[in-house]
Amino acid sequence: MGPLFTFAILALGLVAFAIIMNGRLRAMFALKGEPGNRLDQVPRRLAAFLKFGLGQRRMLDKEERLPGAMHFFIFFAFMVLTVRTAMLFVMGFSESALHVLSNLNDPFWAHWQGLKWAYGGYLFLKDLAAGAALLGVLYFFYLRMVVKPDRMTRSKEALLILGFIGALMVTELFFGVSHLREQGVTNNGFEPVTAALAMVMSGLPDGVVHALGVASFWVHITIIVTFLNFLPNGKHFHVITGLPNIFLRRLPAQDGMSSSAKLPTPNLEKEEFGAKTFMDLSWKQGFDVNSCTECGRCQTHCPTYLTGKPLTHKGLNQDLKHFLWDNERLIATAKKQEDGRFVGKGKDGKEADISNLVGDIVKPETVWACTTCGWCETACPVFIENVPRLIDMRRYKVQVEADFPAELQRVFEGMERQGNPWGLGQEKRDEWEGELKVPKWSDGGGPYEYLFFVGCAGSYDERMKKVSRSLVKILQEANVSFATLGKEEACTGDSARRAGNEYLYQTLAKANVEKLNGLSVKAVITQCPHCFNTIKNEYPEFGGNYKVLSHTEFINELLQTKRIKLSKVMNERLTYHDPCYLGRHNGVYDAPREVLKAIPGLQVIEMQRSERESFCCGAGGARMWMEEHIGTRINHNRVNEAALTLAHAKDPSVPMPDATNRKMPGTVGDYQGPGEGTVAVACPYCHTMVKDGIADTSREETMKVRDISELVAESMETKQANA
Repeated sequence: MGPLFTFAILALGLVAFAIIMNGRLRAMFALKGEPGNRLDQVPRRLAAFLKFGLGQRRMLDKEERLPGAMHFFIFFAFMVLTVRTAMLFVMGFSESALHVLSNLNDPFWAHWQGLKWAYGGYLFLKDLAAGAALLGVLYFFYLRMVVKPDRMTRSKEALLILGFIGALMVTELFFGVSHLREQGVTNNGFEPVTAALAMVMSGLPDGVVHALGVASFWVHITIIVTFLNFLPNGKHFHVITGLPNIFLRRLPAQDGMSSSAKLPTPNLEKEEFGAKTFMDLSWKQGFDVNSCTECGRCQTHCPTYLTGKPLTHKGLNQDLKHFLWDNERLIATAKKQEDGRFVGKGKDGKEADISNLVGDIVKPETVWACTTCGWCETACPVFIENVPRLIDMRRYKVQVEADFPAELQRVFEGMERQGNPWGLGQEKRDEWEGELKVPKWSDGGGPYEYLFFVGCAGSYDERMKKVSRSLVKILQEANVSFATLGKEEACTGDSARRAGNEYLYQTLAKANVEKLNGLSVKAVITQCPHCFNTIKNEYPEFGGNYKVLSHTEFINELLQTKRIKLSKVMNERLTYHDPCYLGRHNGVYDAPREVLKAIPGLQVIEMQRSERESFCCGAGGARMWMEEHIGTRINHNRVNEAALTLAHAKDPSVPMPDATNRKMPGTVGDYQGPGEGTVAVACPYCHTMVKDGIADTSREETMKVRDISELVAESMETKQANA
C-alpha cells in the first residue's frame, strides 16, 4: 500500500523505542544483583506464567470480577491482534500480501485449503477478540468517567490509552469492511463482527468505504508505533514488563503461601544491612516498580490506606518509578565510593550523589506504617513484591542509622536480654502452666511426638496464658504425645525481623534452630501464627526443617480422627477474624472454620472481609509494639466491622454497606453502633488488638473475643465428665 511510507513509520518508531528502552534498561540493570534465583524451577514458573500471565487469573478474583473480565477481553485482543499487526505491516510492504491476506477467495488459497481454514479460524478469533475488546474499552470509559472508583488513578493518560485501544479495534474492523465491499461479499462467516458492521455500512457509497479502509490502515499502523513509544513513558510500561515480572516472581515454598510469608535473608557477614539508596535495590525490584499497573487493587483491603496512613503501595511504587525514570543516567553511571556513597553523572553531566530512599524519596512514616499483612502482594496481578522492599528500608534505618520508632527500643532490648519482647524474666516463662502438669522436652520423659511451642504471648500475656492452658487441656484429653521447652524457650524473632533488626532475628533464629535440632524435634504445634510462619517458612534457611502445625489445624485433625468430642452446646452468635499470618500468608482458612462449625450451637457469621480478603488487625510487621499516631486505628476499623456483622445478623434491617464499594471501599469499618456476640480469633496479636478495639469503642458489655482453643476446651467432653 506504500512500502516507503510503511518503512518510514516502522523505522522511526523502532528507533525511538530503542532509545527510550535503552535508558530504562540501563538504569534497571545498573541496580544490584538479585539475591534469589529467578530462573530456577522453570516448570513451576511456566505454569504460573500461563495461569497468571496469559490466563490473567488474578484479574478475575471475585472482588473485581467484572473489571477483570473486561481487562481480559482487551488483553486477549492484544495477544491475538499482535499477529494481525505484523500482517498489516507486511501488507504495507507488499501488494501481493495485501490481496492474499485480505481475500480468502484469492487463487492462492485454492492450492492451500488446509492453510485457508486455519487462517479463517484465526480471522474468526481475531474478529471476536476485537469486538470483545471494544466492549471492554466502553466499560472502562464508563468506569473511569462515571463510576470513578477510589482505587483508580484519575489521569488523561488512561483515557488516551483507552482511545488508542478503541481506535485500533475500530480501524481493524473498518479495514476489513472495505475489503468485503471490494470483493462483493455480504456474509463472511470467518469475520462475523466485520460482516455485521459491513451490513450497517451498506448504505455508504463504495468510494467512502474504500477511503475509510485506506485511512484505517494508515491510522492503525501509526497508532501501533505511537502506542509502542508511549508504553515506556507511562503506567502502561507494564504491558512490556508485566509478563516477565510474573515469570521472575519469588516462588513461595508451597502453593497457597504468599511470597511475603518468607522474607529474603541478607548475608550480614557481607554487610548486607538493608537499602539506603536506590542502588541498594535489586534489578528485580526495578522491574517491580516499572510493572505497577496503577490498578489500585492493592488498596481495596489495605489497612494503612483505608485508615488514613501515609502508605499506599501503589503510591510508593509510583514514587520509586518516577525517581528511577528522572535519574536514569545518574543511576546507570553510579559508582560506589570508598565512603559508601554512590555517585553518578546527572542529566547535566555533573557528578551527583544518589538520593537516600528514606527521607529523600519515601517519608519515614510511610516505611513504618506497613503491617506486612500481605494484601498488596495477594491482590497484585503482576506479583509486585512490596513487603521485602519496605523491610529492606527498615533494616538500614535500624541496623546502620539506629533510627526507628522509640517504642521498639524496649522491644529489641527485651528480646536480646530476656528472649521476649516484654523483657520479662526468663525464669517466669513457664508460670502460665499454673496447676497443669505440662511435660518438658528435656525432663527425660520422652521421646515426644510434638513440641508445643508456646510463644512469648502465650507465656507472658495474662490473657493469652488462658489460651495456652486451653490448648494443653485439649492435647491432654486427646492423649497427644507432646512437651514444651519450658524455661528454655525463646522468641522466634518475628517482630525483630519485620521491624528491620535482622541481626537480632538471625541471632535468635540460629540459637533456636540449634536447640530444636539438638533435641531432635521433628514436629511443632504453635498457637501463634507469627511463630508458625517463622518456624515453618523461615527457619529452614538456617537448617531448621520441621513439620509445623497451627493449633487450629491440629485441633481439626483431632476432631476429624475423633480423638476429642465436642458436646456442650454454646448458643451464641460468633464471627471469625482471619489472622494474616495464618490465612493470607499460609493459606490456612478451612481448618479454623471447620473447628468452629463442629462446636454445637454456635451461629458462625462471616464478615465481608474474610479469608483471602480479610482485614488486618493492625499488629503485624512489628506494629504490635508501635503506637498509631496517624488516621484511624486499624483495630477499631476491624472491630467496627465485626460489630456490624453481628448486629446485622441479629437484625437484618441494620444497613450493611458493601465492603468492596468502588467509590467508598472499607465503609464496613466505619460502623459506630452496637454489636452483640463473640469474635473468634486464632492469634495472640489479633486477640490483643480486637480486645483493645472492643474496649476502646465501648462495646465490652456486649462483645467479647475468644481464641478458638478456648471455645473448643469449653465445649469438649472430658474423661472426668464421662466417668
